[in-house]
Order: sequence, then structure tokens, then C-alpha cells
Amino acid sequence: MYGDNVVIDADGKKLIIEHLYTVEDYFTFNIKVQSGEFIGASHFCISKENILSIVEVLSKMYETLSGCCEINDNDSDAHINLEMDKLGHIHMTGQIGGSHEEHSMKFKYSTDQTALSALIQNLKSSL
Repeated sequence: MYGDNVVIDADGKKLIIEHLYTVEDYFTFNIKVQSGEFIGASHFCISKENILSIVEVLSKMYETLSGCCEINDNDSDAHINLEMDKLGHIHMTGQIGGSHEEHSMKFKYSTDQTALSALIQNLKSSL
């Protein structure tokens, strides 16, 4: 159903990033996260400049198998953090939905470096 928008889908962990629309140089994405039995979704607004920076950092992480990257929503405190350990595992933490909203969800899980490639391609395709 989500096709190329699926970044992670394994072992009760899911990350889906769908580009909704662009206004000037600001891109709005619908980001859905599943962590075990918990599921949350939120719109993230990210500037083109930040997307280009995120793609650059993620690409370096993919090449070097080290580093970290933070993806922040311009309109709230929603965020996704990715940190790679020495073995190429990515530890992902974040919050879907802003603290000021009626509902928000914090999540934490690990995946492997193959998720970086899917995330990079997803973000590039929105530009």
C-alpha cells in the first residue's frame, strides 16, 4: 500500500515517510511509526535546506557506518534521531506528534544500516 514510502518494516518496527505537499521550499511529510503494539503518525514540515543537509549526513553515515542524524519538525518538537553503533546497527529514537498536541508518541528501536538507503532515497525523491 505504501510502496516506496516504507523505510523500515520488520519485527514490529515500521517507519513510513510519505511526502504530502510542498509550499515554497518547505516540504510536509506524513510520518508513521510503529513500535511493537504502539502506532503513531504526525506531519513533519522540513525545509529544503534541512532535507539536503539530512541527506548529506545520512549518506556519510551509510558510507562510514558511523555517525548520527536528527530530523526535526519545523512546527513542533517532534523529531527522529538516528545513531549508528560500531556494528552498523542504527538506534532510532524520537517523538511523533508535538508535546503540545493532544496525542504524541515516543519510540525507541534498533534496525540495521539498510534502512539508511531507503530513507535517503525517500527524501531525495521528494526534492
